[in-house]
Amino acid sequence: VLKLLPVPIDALADPLGRTAFGFEEMPVILLVGLWSIGRGSDCVAGRVGSGLMELLLAQPLRRLSVFASHAAVSLAGVLALGVAAWCSTAIGVATSGFEERPGWLDYAPAAVNLAALSTFLLGATSLAAALASTRAQAVGWMIGFYFVEVACKIIALLSPSYAWLKKWTFLTAYEPTLLTVGLQSEPERYGPLFWQYNGILTGLGAAGLVVSAVLFCHRDVPAPE
Repeated sequence: VLKLLPVPIDALADPLGRTAFGFEEMPVILLVGLWSIGRGSDCVAGRVGSGLMELLLAQPLRRLSVFASHAAVSLAGVLALGVAAWCSTAIGVATSGFEERPGWLDYAPAAVNLAALSTFLLGATSLAAALASTRAQAVGWMIGFYFVEVACKIIALLSPSYAWLKKWTFLTAYEPTLLTVGLQSEPERYGPLFWQYNGILTGLGAAGLVVSAVLFCHRDVPAPE
C-alpha cells in the first residue's frame, strides 16, 4: 500500500496532503472522465451516428468550424471543472476542522493538474471518435485504454523491475498530491516537474484535438442507419 501512495504517509497526513489527495479520489476522476469522454465521443462519431452531422454539413458550414465550436465548448467545460474543483475545495477547507488550514493558492497545482488530465482525455477521446464508426466503439476504446494505463502504473509502482512502464502511461503525469506537497517543500525541484507534467497532458490533448480535426475534415460522413 505504501508503494502506491503518491507521497510519504506523514506528508499525506498533513492538512495540505489530505486536501490535495482529494483530487485523486474516484468521484473526482469519474466526473472528469464522464465530461471529457462524453464530449469527445460525441464530437464526430456521436453526431454521425445520430444523423446530426449529415444535417450540419448540409448547411453552408465548414467542417473545421463544426469541429472547433464543439471542441471550444468542451474545453470551456474542462476549465470550469478545474475552477469548480478548486473553489469547492476552498469552501471545504474553510469549513473544516483543520487547525492549520492550507491557503487557497497552496492546492491550486492540484486543480491545474486535474484540468490538464481532462484536456488529455478530451483530446484522446476526440481522436478515437474521429477514427471509430460509432460512438459506442470510441467509448469502448477509451475505457479499454484507461484500464490498460491504470494497470501499467500499478505494476510500475509495485515492481521495480517494471518501473519502465511509467513511461507508457499518461497517469504518470497526473500527480496532484505529489506536485502540491512538493511545490511547498521543494519548489526548486518540483517547479519544473509541475510544468513538465501539465505540459505533457495538455500538449498530448491538444495534439489529439488537432489530429481529430484533420481526420474529420478528410473523412467520409456516412448517412445514418
